Amino acid sequence: MKRKNIVIVMSDEQTWNTLSLYGNKTLRTSHADLLAQDGVAFDHCYTAYPLCCPARSTLWTGLLPHNHHVTGNWRHIREELRDQGLIRPFRDAGYHTVYCGKWHVPGTTPERYGVNDAVAIPAVVKGQDRGRYITEYREYAIAQGYPLVEGMMENLTERDMAQMKVPGKAPCGTSEIRLEHYLETWQTGKFLEALERRPDDQPFFAVVSYNAPHFPLIVPEPYDKLVDPDSVELPPNFHGTLDGKPEELRNLHYYKQMEGLPEAEWRRFIAHYLGFCSLIDDQLGRIVQYLKEQGEYEDTIVVFTSDHGDMMGAHRLIEKGLYLHYDEALRVPLIMAHAGTSGERSDGFVMLHDLLPTLAACTDTPMPMPQDAKSFAGLLRQPCGASSEREAVLSETFRLRGGMNGSGDNMPPEQFREEDGDVHLSLRSKTFRYTFHYHGPDELYDKAADPHEMTNVAEDPAYAGPLADMRRKLVQELRDSSLFMTKLVEDRLAKK
Repeated sequence: MKRKNIVIVMSDEQTWNTLSLYGNKTLRTSHADLLAQDGVAFDHCYTAYPLCCPARSTLWTGLLPHNHHVTGNWRHIREELRDQGLIRPFRDAGYHTVYCGKWHVPGTTPERYGVNDAVAIPAVVKGQDRGRYITEYREYAIAQGYPLVEGMMENLTERDMAQMKVPGKAPCGTSEIRLEHYLETWQTGKFLEALERRPDDQPFFAVVSYNAPHFPLIVPEPYDKLVDPDSVELPPNFHGTLDGKPEELRNLHYYKQMEGLPEAEWRRFIAHYLGFCSLIDDQLGRIVQYLKEQGEYEDTIVVFTSDHGDMMGAHRLIEKGLYLHYDEALRVPLIMAHAGTSGERSDGFVMLHDLLPTLAACTDTPMPMPQDAKSFAGLLRQPCGASSEREAVLSETFRLRGGMNGSGDNMPPEQFREEDGDVHLSLRSKTFRYTFHYHGPDELYDKAADPHEMTNVAEDPAYAGPLADMRRKLVQELRDSSLFMTKLVEDRLAKK
């Protein structure tokens, strides 16, 4: 019997609460909602690192960043992993494999990871895979008459760039490139062309990886005006303070880029982001419609997810990165259709890098379980009845040798130096989020009493017991994965 096909649709920097099925009252994501009716939507899926390259390297290897060594953007994956990864087992099992769009696993390529047909892959410029900088697309856009700025990695025109530099205004605006020529529209076309080339006698494993809604928020019509800024509800923690959070946040662009702007500009900024999310939702709709027209939809496991989230006004912060161990940056949407029951929600804790081992289990594809991953196939069969393999989820960020990112270098956590490095680890359970900061005070949030992580109770004597318990659980999580990381944390906690 032929195995089910697999299609993974992945956006970039899309937090979980951008979908109407997760409670967003401003935006209607009808295609994601319909997909969820044919499968299971997960309320608690988390990424291992709130940054593109480490998150995606974790997804395609099943290893945490401290084990695959992509400890920042564009830092190369561990040499032994450059021809491995979790796509290859599907190809070895007889799948025709397709990858389209943003890759962001530094030091290797989709082909080396087992992809038969790689399309619309970004160029590597000075050791950095630059996401939107797809040579074929740039040539296409320029041929349509759009004056892209030479060397500009984001496919912007001068007019586009000017909209992000208006004093007193949020950095967002309307793209000079029309929708029919926009990157995501073009990319969906390339993906569907690749599916048209698939062999008739094989199941297919296909990934389309978009750049939106990742900044810059230069959005094509009509999505730039789709959401009325006056209808945007600011996050509940927008009016909080940064008290109890890392002091460094106030000096980083996550905070300073929007500092002092009126609420109307925040709403306009968020409206552009949500418009971008709607653009992605419509691309998902195009892909589902194609599968239905081909008679393949019912025989295809369709996945929708993202690599990490975006703060988008939470705690008056934007984007993602080193210090941002909060739900908005770490929690991502995950919908899986035709892999189990239909029309269900699961509140089980899963991680993004559990996805491919789960797909392998659902399709009887042989795959050795990666060290840091766990299949959640049981939750697809019993979303409410089965227990999750995870009681908590671990995320991490690093600054090594003075920097957060690199250009073609390999920098495992063993290169950490106290004088110019930092390590941040967070453990999220149903009741608490604990964040370990190597330098500076730790954070602890009571998720039942404080779901929006506004009040750090790590130094509250009433929470001494939960703090000690979460520290113990963090060490145990690390002990199962890395002796170096375990010792690093244990030694530091002994001094706190």
